[in-house]
Amino acid sequence: MKKLDGLAILFLVLGGIVWGLVGLYRLNLVEYVFDREWLVRIIYVLFGFAFIYHTISWRASSKKKKAKR
Repeated sequence: MKKLDGLAILFLVLGGIVWGLVGLYRLNLVEYVFDREWLVRIIYVLFGFAFIYHTISWRASSKKKKAKR
């Protein structure tokens, strides 16, 4: 589970960097590195799954912490 958490955080950080570059410089790093449209879509889906997974696991862990109080 810790490996999956680390992987999700890695994708969240990478996604944040990518969207920051898009917002600041209109540079889409994913499209620049991966020339195939289908591969770009898969990477963006992975960014989205990482966000969903991290949000769900964060809410579950915060509920456990509240129950311990």
